[in-house]
Amino acid sequence: MHANGSHFIHILFAATLAFQLIPKTTEACTTAVISGKATVDGRPLLWKNRDTSNIHNEVVLFKEGTLRAIGVVNAGSRKSIFMGVNEAGFCIENSLSKDLRDSDKTKGDTNGRFMKRALETCKTVADFKKLLEQTNQTGRRTAANFGVIDAEGSAALFETGPKTYTMFDVNDPADAPNGYIVRSNFSTTAQELPTNPTKKQLASIYSADRYIQACSRFESQKNSGISLNYVIRNLTRDLSTKNGKPYPGSVNGVAKPLPATISTKNTISRATTVSAVVFQGVKPGENPGLTTMWTILGNPSFSLAVPCWVNIQEVADPLTGNKGGALGEIAITLRSWSKTADGKKINTEYLPGIWNDLWPQEDQILKLTSQSQEKWRKQGVSDHTLTCFHKKMTMLAMKAMQQELREMKQAALSLPAPAPPRFAPVKKTIVVP
Repeated sequence: MHANGSHFIHILFAATLAFQLIPKTTEACTTAVISGKATVDGRPLLWKNRDTSNIHNEVVLFKEGTLRAIGVVNAGSRKSIFMGVNEAGFCIENSLSKDLRDSDKTKGDTNGRFMKRALETCKTVADFKKLLEQTNQTGRRTAANFGVIDAEGSAALFETGPKTYTMFDVNDPADAPNGYIVRSNFSTTAQELPTNPTKKQLASIYSADRYIQACSRFESQKNSGISLNYVIRNLTRDLSTKNGKPYPGSVNGVAKPLPATISTKNTISRATTVSAVVFQGVKPGENPGLTTMWTILGNPSFSLAVPCWVNIQEVADPLTGNKGGALGEIAITLRSWSKTADGKKINTEYLPGIWNDLWPQEDQILKLTSQSQEKWRKQGVSDHTLTCFHKKMTMLAMKAMQQELREMKQAALSLPAPAPPRFAPVKKTIVVP
């Protein structure tokens, strides 16, 4: 990666200002539930790009519930889970859908707390449906599109209000003719829309652009089948115009230079995207413990995916911490250096270099993990082996991220070293000599 030193300093100052200007109430996510019928290997997938003002995230193991679980949380918080999987192979995530709220001041679990409760008690999609039926009576403080898959092959989306829900079976062609259902920050039930609305039907509904973009990316794979690698690389990092056309030079765009700046107001990979997860499910009869939570801490355009499993003995250090997992904190710093002063656009000068450096390492992690998964499915795997492999893959990602941070800092060697952003990582593991 190469950059002019004075421009580097200018971006650093602008990035710090941009962080201060980010709205504190930003909540938006893009998600999809994908049936095994639509994937290349017959295993279901579940995806979420998380957009929120809580920029520091970490991965945590939860052992106190009836079922052991692992999930992504706000750093330092253990009361809510925003995407996770349990020992039965049940996975859940959500996107906020304010149109599902009602006027009653209902008590009960909020979206994140409800997902934690589900992970600690539900083994299947059917169990989750029963939990919704039970809590319809007592009420919840939920307004969300919950995506779920399980180890039995079930996959569904639930548009869920405080006392109601509507289920969409992703294995049912009537609900999901293409084998997947996408959601952003609206519900079809509240908006009185068909299950899979068109761009024309959505009109000016908030977040419709991200929904249309995600649908378009999945549609491009209908002949070959949707793969895990495609979702990780091409969905979590999609940069498209409001009209849904990928920017030139971006992961889904034509091979031309990137524009100087990209507005992230309507992109899937947004200025407010703080983490992402792609759950790789199992086929019926396979070990539920092999359900893989591919986790990206930080904005996906500036970070790497690493595999996590619920049966690991402990989470790798770069993914956990009360102030945020170190790997994600590096991504925050890399992203901050590329933000415009108002926080609404990305300066693209560094993006090609970042991608050229990081993505080959991610390809290697994906390849090594796929090879190990094939062996584990046939021969079984111990918790110790899973833990060691998880840590090894995380460290491969961490080393690549550390090197990228060094290269960014070297761009300013000709000038006095700038003070790091006030939200930069402080962990010893990422201090650059």
